[in-house]
Amino acid sequence: MTDEMVPPAPNMRSYGRQMFICQHGNCASPEMVTALQATVRPKLGDLRRLRNPERVKVTLSECLGVCSGGPVVVVYPDGIWYHHVNEEVMARIIDEHIIGGVPVEEYVFHRLYPAGGEPVYAPEVRGDAGTYEAPPATSAKKEEEEPYSEPISAEERRQAARKKNLKKGLVIVNTGEGKGKTTAALGVMTRAWGRNMRVGLIQFLKHENAKFGEIRAAEKMDVERIGLGDGWTWTSKDMDETEARAVAGWELVKQEVLSKKFEVLILDEFTYPLHYGWLDVNEVIGWLKTHKPEKMHLIVTGRYAPPELVEYADLVTEMKNVKHPLETQGIRAQKGIEF
Repeated sequence: MTDEMVPPAPNMRSYGRQMFICQHGNCASPEMVTALQATVRPKLGDLRRLRNPERVKVTLSECLGVCSGGPVVVVYPDGIWYHHVNEEVMARIIDEHIIGGVPVEEYVFHRLYPAGGEPVYAPEVRGDAGTYEAPPATSAKKEEEEPYSEPISAEERRQAARKKNLKKGLVIVNTGEGKGKTTAALGVMTRAWGRNMRVGLIQFLKHENAKFGEIRAAEKMDVERIGLGDGWTWTSKDMDETEARAVAGWELVKQEVLSKKFEVLILDEFTYPLHYGWLDVNEVIGWLKTHKPEKMHLIVTGRYAPPELVEYADLVTEMKNVKHPLETQGIRAQKGIEF
């Protein structure tokens, strides 16, 4: 590769390093990854707790996209991949690379930049600004207490999020006239199930005996699913029965929330009981604010999400119908796509 072909290093703002340890099973066993993680944290010491740009963050990651003999460790912003990393090599990476500024070349198998052309980062961490001294311990406490302020740019927003490292159980609402509201929620269900999280699915209007594709999948995944409806509202033969089922369903939701057995709970089509006034939206939100476990993620789907629910939610997505095969081609709902 000629000098003209080598991409220039990005002009990055000073920021401490982030180390990724690949925990994908193809590269290394969970036991090996756990051993590395146990080594790196005490070895880094105060470097993990400092304020940016001196802080060094350590993250377990799924497949990093470039495989070799594991365990694999990547250091950013340097863009350097190490392989065959054991506890002794990890100690060298920290001492020689993270603190000393010189990569451990015999274990490097991939790099984004030519040697010596890596992005610039905080000199205090690299070791060329004299003896490294950690700031007073109160700085970490101060960081926790600083209120969140809206950043100006996307990059500042990302930096602020990394700095705060906040985690909470989100209230997510998928609404709008377009397709995909339940589908998006079930995508989260699949992702959470893949992470061995406890997932529950409560469907308010779909028939309790329905066997749609997503219900079959939930059964195979051993995801707890409860059907509460007697059909869609616009095809219901007894609206009083439909309403009564929805009201009873809310009581069941409260029991499930209080049980704290789910990390992700999906309330499919729950916007309809709120929209039609079968449940008081303010009472529902007030109850959730008081009783929803802090770490539980709650997903609500359906059209006509009330403004109060939108205001309460952390994440709201509106599905917009741009083009539909039924309207443009007369194609009915198809197995595996719509049901």
